[in-house]
Amino acid sequence: AEMARAAGLARPAWVEARRQSNYALFQPHLERNLDLKFKYIECLAEGGQPAYDVLLDDYEPEMKTAEVEAVFTALRQGLVPLIAAIRERQDTVSDAPVHNHFPKAEQEAFCLKLLGRLGFTREAWRLDPTVHPFASNSATQDIRITTRYYEDFINPALFGSMHEFGHGLYEHQVSPALERTPLCRGASLGLHESQSRMWENLVGRSRPFWQFMYPQLQAAFPAQFGAVPLEAFYCAINKVQPSFIRVEADEATYSLHIILRFEMEQALLAGQIALRDLPAAWNERFQQYFGLQVPDDAQGVLQDVHWSGGMIGYFPTYALGSIIACQIWEKILADLPDLPEQVARGEFTPLREWLRARLHQHGRKFTPAETLRRVVGGPIDVQPFLRYLTAKYGEIYSLG
Repeated sequence: AEMARAAGLARPAWVEARRQSNYALFQPHLERNLDLKFKYIECLAEGGQPAYDVLLDDYEPEMKTAEVEAVFTALRQGLVPLIAAIRERQDTVSDAPVHNHFPKAEQEAFCLKLLGRLGFTREAWRLDPTVHPFASNSATQDIRITTRYYEDFINPALFGSMHEFGHGLYEHQVSPALERTPLCRGASLGLHESQSRMWENLVGRSRPFWQFMYPQLQAAFPAQFGAVPLEAFYCAINKVQPSFIRVEADEATYSLHIILRFEMEQALLAGQIALRDLPAAWNERFQQYFGLQVPDDAQGVLQDVHWSGGMIGYFPTYALGSIIACQIWEKILADLPDLPEQVARGEFTPLREWLRARLHQHGRKFTPAETLRRVVGGPIDVQPFLRYLTAKYGEIYSLG
C-alpha cells in the first residue's frame, strides 16, 4: 500500500518536474520510492542474494543480475566497433526528411490508418496521446495504447505507435481460455519488449514495410514527403545518431541507454551515488557513453517515467527485448521465408498468426526461459541481434 501511494504521488510530481526540467521537484519522491525498495528487498531477499536480483525478478522472473551483465558485456563489445564504424560515415545519411512541420491532427489520422493495417480495430483497441508512451489493457479485447506527437519530428508518433502496438498485440492474442486468470498476460517484460521492438524496428523500420506504407505517408503529407524518394526516407528513419531521449533513439545506440540506466540503478542500490548527485552522475556517464553534454534535467535524468512508479530493475528488459526480438525474427523467417514480400504487400496476418500460435496464446503458462526455448529452441543469445544490426547498417552506411 505504501509503494502504491508513493508511486501515485510521484507520477504527477515527475510530470511537473519534467515540464520545468527541475530534478529537485522529483528528488523527494524518488527518495521515498528508493527507501521503500530497500524495505521490499529486505522482505524478499534470500541469504546472500544480490539486491538487484530481487527487483529484476519482478520483471524478468528467474533471471539473475550476473546473466544480464554477461549479455550486456557481449552486447557492448559488439556495438562499440559498429557504432565507431558508422560514426566515420555519419554524414552520408541525412534525417532531414523526418524533421519538418507535421500537424498533430494529421499525424494522429495517419497513425490510426497505419495501426489499422497492422491489426488495430476500433472494437478492441484505442489510441491516445500521452507524455510518455505506454500500453495497458483490462482484458484481451480491451487494449489501450498511447503515443506522442511532435509537430517538428514525425518519428516519435510513427514508431512510438508501432512500439506500443507490439505490446498490445501480445496481450490481445493471449488465449481466451486464460481470460480472467493470472496467466492471461505476457510471460515477462523482456518477452513483452521483444514484441514491441519487433513491430517498431524489424517491421516498422524495414524497407519492405515502407514500400507499402510510404505512398500513403506521401499522400498524408504531400508537402513534406512528396518529393522525397523512398530510399531517402528509409535511410532517414534509420540514421544512427547519439541522442538524449531513449524512446527516440536509433536501433544501434538504443541499448547504450539501457546499459547506462542498469549501471546507475545498481549504483543507487549500492549507495555509490547520493540522490542529490544523481543528475551530475547521469550527465557524466552519458557524456562518456554518447559523447553528448546533457543540456537539462528533462533530457537527462528525468527523461523516463519509470522511477516515478518505483520501477527499479525494469530497464534491462528493454535491451533484452531487442535481443530476443531478433532471435524470434530469425525463427520466423526460417518458417515464413516469403515474409518480406508479404510485408511489402501490406499483409500482416501470417506474421500475427505465427506469433499468436508460437508465443502469444500461451500467456504466462511457462517461465520466460521456457517460453523462449519453446519459441527459438534455446536460451537468450545476443548474436542474432548483432548480425541484424551489422547487416542492416552495413548496407545503409556502406561499411566494408
